Amino acid sequence: MAEAETTTNPLRLLALAFKIKDELTQTVALAPDNLEARLDLVRFYVRTPSVFGGDANLARSQAREIAIRDAGLGHYANGYIFYREQIYGPARRELLEAVRLASTAERKALAMRWLGWLSQETQQYATAFAMFSAVPDPYEVGRTAVFCDCELERGEAALRESLRAKSSAQARYYLGLILEKRGDLAGARREVEAAYRLDPKIAGIKDARKRLRK
Repeated sequence: MAEAETTTNPLRLLALAFKIKDELTQTVALAPDNLEARLDLVRFYVRTPSVFGGDANLARSQAREIAIRDAGLGHYANGYIFYREQIYGPARRELLEAVRLASTAERKALAMRWLGWLSQETQQYATAFAMFSAVPDPYEVGRTAVFCDCELERGEAALRESLRAKSSAQARYYLGLILEKRGDLAGARREVEAAYRLDPKIAGIKDARKRLRK
C-alpha cells in the first residue's frame, strides 16, 4: 500500500489498486477473523476513488463483519467511515463507543487518536487535548494549541518534547507559530527558518517567513 500512496502514475495506481484489493480480499477469504485485513479493506474502500475500486457500501459491509468479531473495533471502523465522509456527529458517537469498548490498549489508542483528529477539525479542543494527552502524542497536543490559539505554554512544551524525540519540519513550524503568538519573534523566526530548510513545501510556511521577516 505504501507505493500506492506515493505514486502519481494513473495506470500504475489502477494496477496497484486492484492488486491491493485482490490481496486483501483473498486474505479475508482465507482468514475471516483477520481483523487487520478487514480494517485495511475498510480503508481501501473509503480512500480509493470508485474508478479504482472504492465503495462505501463495501466498506460498511466490512465494518459489520468486524463488529461481529470485536464490537469496539466495529465502532471504530464505522467512525472512520463517517469521518472520511465528513459526517461528524455519527463519527463522534462511533469513536466514543470505540474508545469505551476497545478490547486492547492498542485499539483504544487508535480510536482515541482518530477522535482527537475529529475534535481538532470540529473545534472541540478540550476533547482533542484529552485524547492526545492520553495516547500520548505531544506533537498533536502542540498542533491543537496552534489550532485553538489556546494553551500556548502547554503546546510549546509538548512540541519541544516531540522534537527531543524526533526532528520534524512540521513540529518546528508549529513551534514557530506558537512562539510568534507568545511574542517571541526571534525564536519564531529561528524555528520557522529551520522548518523551511527541512521542508519548504509546508503549507503556510512561506507566508510565515515573510511575516516574521518584517
